[in-house]
Amino acid sequence: MSIKQEKQLTVINAFTEMLSRSLDIEIVLNNAIKMIMEVMHVDIVLIFSRNRNEQELNLIAFKGIKERSAQALDGMKLGEGLCGCVADSGKPILVEDIANNPDFYTETAREEGLHTQLSVPLMARDKIMGTLCIATCNKRRFQEAEIELLSALGNLVGIAIDNSGLYHERELANEQLRFSERKYRQLFENAHDAIWIQNLNGKITDANIAAANLLGFRLSELIGADSHRFLPQESLTVSETIQDNLLDDKTDKQPYTQKLIRKDGTEAILKVTTNLISSNGHPDGFQFIGRDITKEVRLQENQHFYLRQITKGHEEERLRISRDLHDSTAQNLIAALHQLEEFCQASKELPMAKLRFLWGLHDHLKDSLQKVRRLSRDLRPSIIDDLGLIPAVEWLTEQLKTEHKISASLTVSGEERRFSPEVEVALFRIAQEALRNVAKHAAATSAELSIGFDDTATKLVIADNGKGFELPVSIGEFSRIGKLGIDGMQTRARLVGGTFDIQSEPGRGTTLTVTIPT
Repeated sequence: MSIKQEKQLTVINAFTEMLSRSLDIEIVLNNAIKMIMEVMHVDIVLIFSRNRNEQELNLIAFKGIKERSAQALDGMKLGEGLCGCVADSGKPILVEDIANNPDFYTETAREEGLHTQLSVPLMARDKIMGTLCIATCNKRRFQEAEIELLSALGNLVGIAIDNSGLYHERELANEQLRFSERKYRQLFENAHDAIWIQNLNGKITDANIAAANLLGFRLSELIGADSHRFLPQESLTVSETIQDNLLDDKTDKQPYTQKLIRKDGTEAILKVTTNLISSNGHPDGFQFIGRDITKEVRLQENQHFYLRQITKGHEEERLRISRDLHDSTAQNLIAALHQLEEFCQASKELPMAKLRFLWGLHDHLKDSLQKVRRLSRDLRPSIIDDLGLIPAVEWLTEQLKTEHKISASLTVSGEERRFSPEVEVALFRIAQEALRNVAKHAAATSAELSIGFDDTATKLVIADNGKGFELPVSIGEFSRIGKLGIDGMQTRARLVGGTFDIQSEPGRGTTLTVTIPT
């Protein structure tokens, strides 16, 4: 190695050591300028960084020129001027007598009295980061080794600028991350919903005050506890299934309802959302966000209970009135009819006008008897109690045909079974109300009923070919527009644990579907 090469290597090592002392780019550049001026024996040093968005050069550090000149050079376009051409081509350019070079002789060069100028690119990761320019006010002939040395120093400056940008980007990202973590922690700790985090083994690693209060533990007691101890078996099975699906990247319907056991043994009901927590692509655990809906559920259960009791009371009262009408009112009317018949047949001396009046009264009583019997059947047909749901719905179908002249059919599929009286009465009342609507409002000529039995549910479907109607947003809207019957059918279905669905379009009929789980 020659003495000149050793000197270059010494300069580069010293320059590298200087650059590594600080990450403050301003300090780094100022120190670089001082060292370059000493090593290269020049009057002026300029360092430009490339602004990729604007396709221009920004003068970020300089020494040896006036402030006015620096302002004029700042914002130089790529491809313009000596430094602009170097930044565009990525190759060094040496101008030994700039005054005689019309391409690069500018007003700034004239004012500063420049004679010789050398500019090299600042390279980092195969990208042009900017340019490093040196100049003298006297005639100077730069040797090839000096150009190579300045190019090497320029690359080191480019790397320093690049590292500084990466460092600041990393610092900004870290600060944003710290801010997000503080924000999340604040939200986590102050949330009204219960939030807890558990590892893959079910151990609680973090929780907020709301979770501790919900379960009745101190926060220190909750962290580190096995989450399985708070879950009844049914809820544990559901939770583990959802966790397994999240690990397998499968979707589940969330949020879901989950029960927890508090410290005092009482039960809490939550609406829970579960999320998988991962780091570096590997699952670490799960986050649970639970909203306490215990009061709402208990209120609904109470409302459900009272509504069932009211409905049961209504049915019992219907049954009582139906039997009274059958056993008392109807029997009295029958007795009165028999007595009137015997009187009219035995009275030979009554004038014909009075006899016609009595027989007319007989017809009125007979008509009243038919109405009482019909009312008794409508209130509570004995067929529903004696024979069950299928014969009762068949009777409704026959009524629709005979009384309203509407074609009707009933199809039964699957293995028939009896239900509790409560369920059978509910399904019968739904069918009764639906067929009443078909007769009164649908303007239909036919109706098809089907009852399907399978292992999981029983389904009652009633479809007509009537005029149909525009469905509101929700079934609850029916009661607001005066269609109480449809809302009542849904209520009856829910009271026995079933679901109710209605589909209708103007001109395309209506289909009701009631599903009762087995």
